[in-house]
Amino acid sequence: MQKIVHVRPLDDAIGHEESHDCPCGPTGQGVHNSATKKMVGVIFHHHGLQPCHEWEASDLA
Repeated sequence: MQKIVHVRPLDDAIGHEESHDCPCGPTGQGVHNSATKKMVGVIFHHHGLQPCHEWEASDLA
């Protein structure tokens, strides 16, 4: 089972959806098990439209 984590700014000019289709165009980065090289998850890092100071990470199964 792969985990999906979204790292989103909380104090941005817009609200960010927990989706890879968020209007900010989040970038996905694969997370691999170093022993087996198997992908175990994806981290989507959302892009702030202004400098942000508060961020939240939420994981979805």
